[in-house]
Amino acid sequence: QLSCNIFSDQFRVEIDFSPPSRLPEGVVSVPRRWTLILRDRADTARPIRPEDCHGLLNSWWPHLPEEHTAAKRWSMNGWPSPLGDRLYLWTLTWLDDEEPPPLDPEDLVGRPQRIGDHFLEPLSVTRTFDRTYVELLTGASGRASARVAEVRSRTPVVMTTRDATGERIPHIWPNPRRLFGAIHRSGGGIVGGSGAVGSVARFAPPSLAEPWLELVVNGLAQIRRTPLPGVEVRLGEHHHADNRTVLGWQGGLRLELVGGEHGHVEAFGALLELLELSGVGKYTAQGFGAVRVDTVTSARLPARVPAPRARRASSRSPRRTPQRVAVEEFDGTLFD
Repeated sequence: QLSCNIFSDQFRVEIDFSPPSRLPEGVVSVPRRWTLILRDRADTARPIRPEDCHGLLNSWWPHLPEEHTAAKRWSMNGWPSPLGDRLYLWTLTWLDDEEPPPLDPEDLVGRPQRIGDHFLEPLSVTRTFDRTYVELLTGASGRASARVAEVRSRTPVVMTTRDATGERIPHIWPNPRRLFGAIHRSGGGIVGGSGAVGSVARFAPPSLAEPWLELVVNGLAQIRRTPLPGVEVRLGEHHHADNRTVLGWQGGLRLELVGGEHGHVEAFGALLELLELSGVGKYTAQGFGAVRVDTVTSARLPARVPAPRARRASSRSPRRTPQRVAVEEFDGTLFD
């Protein structure tokens, strides 16, 4: 901030040259999501690795040493995806509700960033999600709610469970309770969490988060999962970090809220948005578990077709009357 004071015997004028705020005072813009278009300035480089991306974001948004193993305040929605001609697309999310990110990606346009052997220069940074938790959890946006959604993985989803002997094994067909994350409790209260519900538990205002989470926990039993036609769920081995690999599944599933009241429908819509923001499973801060969510509206009938007017008799065979059919309609991705 740069200020200039002009004094005289009669008056004092203070001129403030600080840049204007992007948002009105008092408005909290979280969660935040950005989509970056980057150009690679390196002539030759090895493929981009998850740990390279994670290292860059740790330099943007550093954390205390004791927080190294704790859940991050951000999620990496996949890795830089090549678009051709050295151009990449990358989406990032900041989840913290108490403080803004130490560095705003919008301030990096034109400044190359090193990711492994690559020097990626942000050409544009677009904020693609900018709603408060209050709007998200209360349905204040006025968006139409859906009861059916299709979830597709964009990067491998890493989830584990324990077998009968106690050994950890990959979990590739998560029920809704696992899919939307977990809530951590201690002493009868909520102290944290992971995934979609965990982001609410960690960052949303407690007076709003606690009753909303109770509503969600009770409503998860009414969400059904079914296979997504034409989308195979498969398990594979993927590079993680330090020459280590992890087992993660890719594919999709269909979710449907089969019961519940209006509040459950609104909460289901918020869960779907949070699912894209926070990701699914482990290592979301390193780009794993990125998903795309499409809401689905079913059985919407087309407008009535007026009956044809009577005509004079003709030797031609009569035309068929158009039939009404029920179709499924895709409303598109929730955002981005």
